[in-house]
Amino acid sequence: MKTKTKAKIASPKVAKSAYLSPSALVTGNVLIGGDVFVGPHAVIRADEPGSKVKIEKGCNIQDGVIIHALKKTAVNVGEHSSLTHGCIIHGPCRIGKDVFIGFRSVIFDANIGNNSVVKNMCHIECVDIPAGRTVPSCSNVDLNNASLILAETSTKEKKFSRSIVRVNKYLIKAYKGKKIKTAKTHAHHY
Repeated sequence: MKTKTKAKIASPKVAKSAYLSPSALVTGNVLIGGDVFVGPHAVIRADEPGSKVKIEKGCNIQDGVIIHALKKTAVNVGEHSSLTHGCIIHGPCRIGKDVFIGFRSVIFDANIGNNSVVKNMCHIECVDIPAGRTVPSCSNVDLNNASLILAETSTKEKKFSRSIVRVNKYLIKAYKGKKIKTAKTHAHHY
């Protein structure tokens, strides 16, 4: 006689210094490091058997991002990386350190090297993007064009990426009600 075993889903582990929007959904074998910002309506799932999602310190997972690890796969997001509005990261996947993924880009079964920039609305599947490269907006990079020559990430793009990380660290403090230093502004108040 066979006995049925009850399915179990692991509980997420979230660092105290991270911020999760009340409307975000985080479920399953998910590890969220320190100073991570998870924006409104983001979904982070590692609820299939043997799946895992790890988001390292200083990352920002912006509004409407979906991160999902398939059965027996993992998604790893390296330190200080930005996953911007509406992008989808579908495991198996590795996003390196200091990476910027643009609006509505889809990354599936791929590796993105450290210090790379994937601009808006890209589709990347079954390939490795080398470290320090930029994928232009609306690009489709897959096995059919894996030898595509990508430009090096520019200093301007690196600075922009770092500025997004800084803004989201500010947001963590603001949402958690911590005292913060405000930058001087040239805006006119009415």
